[in-house]
Amino acid sequence: MNNAVSKLSLALLATAYAFAPLAANADSGFYIGGSAGGATLEADFGDTGVPGFPTDLDEDDTAVKVFVGYTFDLPAIDLAVEGGYVDFGEPEINVLGEEITLDPTGINLWGIVAVETGPIDLFAKLGYISWDVDISALGDSVTEDGSDLGYGVGLSFGLGPIKVRGEYEVYELDDADLSMLSLGLVYQFD
Repeated sequence: MNNAVSKLSLALLATAYAFAPLAANADSGFYIGGSAGGATLEADFGDTGVPGFPTDLDEDDTAVKVFVGYTFDLPAIDLAVEGGYVDFGEPEINVLGEEITLDPTGINLWGIVAVETGPIDLFAKLGYISWDVDISALGDSVTEDGSDLGYGVGLSFGLGPIKVRGEYEVYELDDADLSMLSLGLVYQFD
C-alpha cells in the first residue's frame, strides 16, 4: 500500500512537471496598445556661422504611439517582440523671427525583457527605429531620415488582459537625442 501511494505521488509529480511549461505560457500571446506623453528633442548645432541661428535645440511636445507585440511567458521572465509607430509631435524653434517646425516620426522594433513581481511587471527594452524628420520653414519642407538604436525602461500594472504601462524611451539619432516619457494601455489577447 505504501509503495502504491509513493508511485501515485511520483506519477502526479511527473504529470505536474510535464504540464508546467504549458501553465507558464498561459499569458503568452499577442497584445496591442497605445501610449501618449511627452517627447524631447535635443541637438547641439555648434556655431553654424548663421547670425540668429541657435547653437542648440531642447524642445518638448506631445507624443503618441501605437504598437503590437507578442509575449513569450517563461517561468521566471517574459520575453516580447514589439513593433510600433510613434509620432513625437512638432517641436518648433524660432530663427530670426521665422518658425522652423520639426515633425519627427518613426517605426520601431523592440526586444523586451520583463520581470513579473505580482501585478506589476518591470521591463527593459532594446531596439531599432527607422525615423523621418520633416523640417518646414518659409513655406518649404525638407525631410531627413535614418535608422538608429533605442533603449528604454518601464513598468506595467494590471489584472487580467488590460495593463496600464508607463515607460521612458531614448533614441540616439544621427545628430540629435530624442526621448519619450509615456503612459498607455495594453490589451493582452488569450
